[in-house]
Amino acid sequence: MAEAVTTIDKAGRVVIPKEIRERLDLGGDSALLVAETDDGTIILKKLDVKEIADRLRGELKGKNLDEIARRAESDSNERVRSKKAIRG
Repeated sequence: MAEAVTTIDKAGRVVIPKEIRERLDLGGDSALLVAETDDGTIILKKLDVKEIADRLRGELKGKNLDEIARRAESDSNERVRSKKAIRG
C-alpha cells in the first residue's frame, strides 16, 4: 500500500500523487467513489465504469426495463409525497 501526504486547495480539490495515479492508471476522466467512515476516515476508490455498466447489463438482461423504470419512478414519487405529508 502506498501512502502520501497531500492538501486540499481552496476549491476543495485533492491532488493524488503522480506515482499513485500512474500505478492505478488514473487520468482526468477517472471516476472515484468518495466515502466517509464512521470514524472520519475518507476512502477514495477507483471505479471502473465500463465494468459496472457491463455487470448491470448482465443483471438486467431479459428483464422488462420499462417496468423497472415505472416502479422506480412510482417509489420515488411515493417517498416525496410521504416527506411532504410529514412536513405538513
